[in-house]
Amino acid sequence: MGKPITNITIVGGGTAGWIAAAYLNHRLQWGPTANRAVTITVIESPDVGTTGVGEATVPTLKETLRLLQISEAEFIHRTDATFKLGNWFTGWNRDAAGLPVGFMHPYTGGSTVLGFNPGYSFKKYGFPGRESVTDQDFVRTISSARVAMEGMRGPRALNGPEFGGALQYAYHVNAGKLVDFLAEVCVARGVTHMQDKVLDVRLDDRGYIGSLQLKEHGDWPVELVIDCTGFQGLLINKAMGEPFESYSDYLFNDRAIPIQVNHEDPPKLVPVTTCTALDSGWSWNIPLQSRIDTGYVFSSAFATDEAALAEFLEYLGDQGKGANPRVLKMRVGRTRRSWVKNCVAMGRSSGFIEPLESTAIMTVEIMARLLLHTLPTTDFEAPLIDHFNARIGGLYEEVRDFLGLHFTLSDRDDTPYWKAVRREAKRSDSLNEHLALWKFSLPSPANQRPARVFSNWSVQCILMGKNFYRDSNLAGEEIVSPEVWQRYIREIRATREQVMSRIANHRDLVDHMCAQAVPGGSAINALRPGQTVVGGAGTLTVAPQPVMEARA
Repeated sequence: MGKPITNITIVGGGTAGWIAAAYLNHRLQWGPTANRAVTITVIESPDVGTTGVGEATVPTLKETLRLLQISEAEFIHRTDATFKLGNWFTGWNRDAAGLPVGFMHPYTGGSTVLGFNPGYSFKKYGFPGRESVTDQDFVRTISSARVAMEGMRGPRALNGPEFGGALQYAYHVNAGKLVDFLAEVCVARGVTHMQDKVLDVRLDDRGYIGSLQLKEHGDWPVELVIDCTGFQGLLINKAMGEPFESYSDYLFNDRAIPIQVNHEDPPKLVPVTTCTALDSGWSWNIPLQSRIDTGYVFSSAFATDEAALAEFLEYLGDQGKGANPRVLKMRVGRTRRSWVKNCVAMGRSSGFIEPLESTAIMTVEIMARLLLHTLPTTDFEAPLIDHFNARIGGLYEEVRDFLGLHFTLSDRDDTPYWKAVRREAKRSDSLNEHLALWKFSLPSPANQRPARVFSNWSVQCILMGKNFYRDSNLAGEEIVSPEVWQRYIREIRATREQVMSRIANHRDLVDHMCAQAVPGGSAINALRPGQTVVGGAGTLTVAPQPVMEARA
């Protein structure tokens, strides 16, 4: 019979390492359910610096902050954060005239008409009161998020409750500042932080990691070790020999060029991540409080680093003058098994599926939650490990297939990259089966695909935005009468007016929250163990809420 694990070592800090530490600390050391003596140590190499790039997230981070009892106001202030209502895509498809089409994937959605999917009636009747209606207008029938985006609004009123609001949301954050903030909170709550370099890894007779050879601290014995060493996979790939499975046949992009630029108009703060299709990939635009973080994600098979940089700087125009960016290589895919014996990989050492739809931080959150639900004894029970690996493998495949919708359904044919994306990129058998079905039946629980993260509403918004139903006649019993449809649209508009009257200007909301922040409040003045906490570690769920909720 194995004994409870009392020693957890996290190799590598960064976002992955400190999110993992925060979850483990809250459950095992500090939070209201902490009931065991356990040491959690984060070992960071002094040779690896922290990058302060802007990073977009999905709404799971909001739930993580709430669960960890971190002040949202302090988080917004400390991480240069802004709110995110969803993603706006431009240039990924063309309309009948060959002009770029823009569409939104909102985090708020799901309104139904008499319990039926409104997509059927939308395709039959359009949007009453609008002279010109395209499928990109579908989101207006289920969500107020697009109108809020167009009005530069945040998700709630100035004095609304933390983590609440009329609209579902995520954040844009400065990743470097997020790391510093999480590290400060974790150390204040009992996590040990060590600056040292791993020189070697010693395996025991079972093939488990027995100890780490550190430059300053010598031999460091481990029980459970978490690999957060990024693309190098120092423990999981190199020491444990677990192979990496590339997704390059599915997703072509393998390079990124990040650049920081100034706001063109400081009073405006766009509440979405903007994703613009370029010749050999796409560009992100992430608005932080103090600046805009942008970049180009592209495929080295279709553009050299020099050609991609030249194209991107031309696209940026005056904003890109004087920039001297570097090109980063991305390892797109996943480690076959993220958990091998006593080693669990999280973050980029586990897997990375390119930045589109902002899933990097989300995968770490899900893995940290799942680890807490499958935490083994020192016997490292195989059923727990197998369950963990199956769930995480499914997660990566779901995200891969969801991103595949964005690329392979493009109707662009104007560059070699977009021709190849359209004709040569691989799709899973499951995705092909569902796409064939979705031509005639909108995504729903009746034709359920694995959906741990992205709901059927998310899939439907992408399909509508990509003109998937341009030449389709969706028929079925879910089409309501014209009178019912018109009444539904009137109710949607009335709800939208109420929402818009309550939610604040995005910039005003961010400034207001920064003014309310209490420095050090999350690290020192938060609830202590034994106090009542809504949504504390005892109520953890493995699967996060889908990124789209049925809100106004």
